[in-house]
Amino acid sequence: MRVGIMGCGRIGRNVFRLLADHPTLEVSAVVDTADPKGLAYLLKYDSIYGRFPGELTSTDGGVLLNGREIPFTQDREPGDADWEALGVDLVVQALPKYHTGDWMEAHLKRGAKRVVMASTPETLGDVPLLLWGVNDDILSQDSRVIALGSNTSNALAPILSILDRRFGIAQATFTSVHAFTNKQRLADVPTSGFRTSRAAAENIIPSETNSPAILEFVLPELAGKIRGMALNVPVSDGSTVDLVAVLETPTSVEGINEVVREEISSRYPKIIEYIEDPIVSSDVTGTTHSGQFDSLATLVLGETMAKLIVWFDNGWGYANRIVETLEVFEKFEEGSA
Repeated sequence: MRVGIMGCGRIGRNVFRLLADHPTLEVSAVVDTADPKGLAYLLKYDSIYGRFPGELTSTDGGVLLNGREIPFTQDREPGDADWEALGVDLVVQALPKYHTGDWMEAHLKRGAKRVVMASTPETLGDVPLLLWGVNDDILSQDSRVIALGSNTSNALAPILSILDRRFGIAQATFTSVHAFTNKQRLADVPTSGFRTSRAAAENIIPSETNSPAILEFVLPELAGKIRGMALNVPVSDGSTVDLVAVLETPTSVEGINEVVREEISSRYPKIIEYIEDPIVSSDVTGTTHSGQFDSLATLVLGETMAKLIVWFDNGWGYANRIVETLEVFEKFEEGSA
């Protein structure tokens, strides 16, 4: 089945790489306002993931991927790209804006059969929101558009779900310690916010995160119990979530780790990885899971206050969830799911 990617930033390029040798899904068009030759260069050479693993060459209108022509267009908004004319069935929108149901509908009106929004809806509830491993049941034959939330919420939601089901969560706070992003500055430059104007490679920068709202939306039983913030730090990849939860049932480090290990094995083997080695941030680069539970970092105070660490690659695991969503959409289109 033919896939169109709108937005060829980090997530869009990761999806392109993952689909390059996919047995049934193929990228058939890339839409981005940037210069096509510049995009082709960034697809071929990546500072985090290295050289493109296949044969990729730039052409006047796109790229040749292992000898197959993929056109690039410079349409700006959802609805501008003629997906029907491009022969595209499924669309991945990986843009920094246009995160509403109306914008997603614009893709469908131009020929797309189904759309994956690689972000969070501007208004929660406007587009169905999927966090893999937690609310997979919202995907159905009738699903035409789905949003996948944030990297942080994908990494943390399964762990919160485990803790609440097995121990009960009274309250929880977390800090997402996040690698810097392309929204930040390399030098001190005035922006719309004071902290965001500071150099990303020289500072630890506190910032807001919408992940608590996402988590409460998908896990309504935790509504009013979660707060969170983010720290953007001077690393290019490899992030972590530092979670502190007050539990309703007394437990221990061993008790939490055993429950999490058991649940990951039975419910989340492709979503969360259980780690017993002393890893650091660079060790999670290129991992396909949404998160890596660090069993060596678990702490318990007074039997009910627990501190846990969940690592995540801030792009590759998320891109894998996009591809898995496309695979489900493909089955729906073929009538086999």
